[in-house]
Amino acid sequence: MTADHATLSQTPALDALMALPDAFAHNADSDARFLAAMQEAFAFHYQASPIYRTLCQQAGFAPQDLQGADDLAKLPYILVDVFKRHHLTSLPEQDITITFTSSGTSGQKSHIALDQASFDRQALMRRRIIESQGLSSDTPVNYLVFSYDPSLAQGVGAAHTHAIYATFAPALEKVFAICAGADGKPSFDERDCVDVLCRYAEQSAPVRIGGFPAFAWRTLQELERQGKRLRFAPGSLVIHGGGWKSMADEAIAPELYAAKVEELLGIPHTHVRDFYGFVEHGVPYITCSEGHFHVPVYGRVFIRDPLTLKLLPEGEVGLPQMLTPYNRAQPNISVLATDYAALHQNCPCGRPGLTLSLHGRAGVRKHQGCALTASELLRARAA
Repeated sequence: MTADHATLSQTPALDALMALPDAFAHNADSDARFLAAMQEAFAFHYQASPIYRTLCQQAGFAPQDLQGADDLAKLPYILVDVFKRHHLTSLPEQDITITFTSSGTSGQKSHIALDQASFDRQALMRRRIIESQGLSSDTPVNYLVFSYDPSLAQGVGAAHTHAIYATFAPALEKVFAICAGADGKPSFDERDCVDVLCRYAEQSAPVRIGGFPAFAWRTLQELERQGKRLRFAPGSLVIHGGGWKSMADEAIAPELYAAKVEELLGIPHTHVRDFYGFVEHGVPYITCSEGHFHVPVYGRVFIRDPLTLKLLPEGEVGLPQMLTPYNRAQPNISVLATDYAALHQNCPCGRPGLTLSLHGRAGVRKHQGCALTASELLRARAA
């Protein structure tokens, strides 16, 4: 290892960024730490990944060009679909300890690699975000997770994430709604989930509900069909993620969904949260009590025109370019997503920084993601 490479392998600036206890404390100090971490990460990936270095050379952008915050948007980006076709790494394969995919059993798959240090940073980042939103608790709870049982997850990123969000309060009991059926294949039955919720409601502990919203919505419909209204202890929480995918025709507006949860389960609408993210980027975005996705200090988002790729001002809808320095295993420090989104300021919750609003998928082709594969179970049940 050369002296230069040894220096680039160190992460003091990234460590300083990750040391921030408040994930939404956007100020001059956090901005400076983010810029320094991105400079450090960019220099590393520029040297370590020949493919990314070639991309940067073609764009005419080198590490010495990343001087200030205004240069961050100029950082060459990789379209997320590239990770579905190419295995890009910046570390030797023997240093890769964990690989996640973005799909279930079929379709295009992104393979996202992490070394142990990057995996640990992602876990810390997620915990900081949850704690900064006030969503962690020491009170034991019952969990109903509308996602794959871990034995069926098979490295799918969304399933792993759903399981992680069922760890931020001690578990009395934990039930995964998608489990192995008699034939060994994934199975879901909303009536079983209603029975679980009814059993939980007889106890004094809070409940935490997570996973794919389409499955939870189907369970709420069944609960309503049975004419039942449940009530849970204070501190109960709903936190979903993964989207509706092929069930988009049944998707419910967030405010209506939260109102139905409050009506049927007695959980306040301010305790109904959503998270957004994708394995190619790795940073979670979680709604506040006002229903807005906040950009944490570990990432930055710019919006680009889908036709010209020029930067768009706040409030205008386009493709999000998403930056983060946490992963050393792959050059995914700047990716261009295939969702439509916009940036906003001045959230009523009072947190500083920008919020992200989502406006659907770009393009007409549906990628076979984890939620899409899972929602096929609902299609099959409805048939």
